[in-house]
Amino acid sequence: MRTPSNLAYHELIGLPVRVLNHEGGPTTFSGKVIWETKNTLIILSEKGRRLIIPKQRKVFIFKLGDKDVALRGELLAFRPEDRTGRIDP
Repeated sequence: MRTPSNLAYHELIGLPVRVLNHEGGPTTFSGKVIWETKNTLIILSEKGRRLIIPKQRKVFIFKLGDKDVALRGELLAFRPEDRTGRIDP
């Protein structure tokens, strides 16, 4: 189950997200995660554009239920299948 404390180790595809510049600067855009690679999130913007966003030097605010969860891109910079396997039992 995805929770705010373990979101960095779970699947992100399908989650609503806002993207901030490094250090929590202004929002650059928002949308929904539609794919992920080791170094990028691919987001479908609210205007219907497909955007490829590098994880490095970004802050991602994911909507998880009624909560907003902020994660630095550097915490996500793994292949998705490797990142999800990092959960400690």
